[in-house]
Amino acid sequence: MMLKRLFGVFLLVWGILFLISCTSLTALSVQPESPEVLLVNVTPLDTTMFEQRLQVDLRVRNPNDFDLEVTGLDFTLHLNEQRLARGLTNKTSTIPRLGDSVLSVETTTSTLDVIRQLLNLRQNQDVTYQIEGVLHTQGARLPFENKGVLIDEKSFSGSSTGS
Repeated sequence: MMLKRLFGVFLLVWGILFLISCTSLTALSVQPESPEVLLVNVTPLDTTMFEQRLQVDLRVRNPNDFDLEVTGLDFTLHLNEQRLARGLTNKTSTIPRLGDSVLSVETTTSTLDVIRQLLNLRQNQDVTYQIEGVLHTQGARLPFENKGVLIDEKSFSGSSTGS
């Protein structure tokens, strides 16, 4: 009789521990929501005959209810639907829960691509951007994509629409 009781208690304790471990594993396997990544600024750095260095500042917004420990970033930046630059960084950073942070990445592009971008600008055209890539964290790859207007066509005209 005593042995049956001990075996029953053992099964009960083992079952509780099993349920607790399953709950912990489920909590750890939560897939984070992808961040929103916005282009904040592009600053020209060094220029050579064949190459243009740029600093690209990106605002990363974390929609998750926990901090994102960023271990790397890989992105491609397009202006007016033409590739301008690709950026890579392995700098670590923490994006606070339900917050944002600006990440600066130095990139390289072809001087010819920059000149081509400038020659394709017209006065009656918005300057648009598209950024797409992957944010690397401690166990997940979070893809992102965003697009917007850097400069609208009204900025080029120099005239106000109210007169």
